[in-house]
Amino acid sequence: MAETAFLVPSKKGVSPRDPKTRVHLPETGALKPMLGFQGKYWRRRLREGSVVIGKPPVKQSPVIPKVEKAEKRKHGKNEEV
Repeated sequence: MAETAFLVPSKKGVSPRDPKTRVHLPETGALKPMLGFQGKYWRRRLREGSVVIGKPPVKQSPVIPKVEKAEKRKHGKNEEV
């Protein structure tokens, strides 16, 4: 079993609380542990059907403009740097 899973509430408007923080699971889902005490809690939620395993949203990387490279100057024997 994986250490973590991305869990999403199965029913709209009904979401279980995190056992550690007591905050409701967001409708968009969250990455939760599947091992240890918290993992036991989330595995029970999976079995009872209050959450399902989903896919995390794809993070869009920021657009970085391309910078043109400066031309390299060739230095001869007699030229100063």
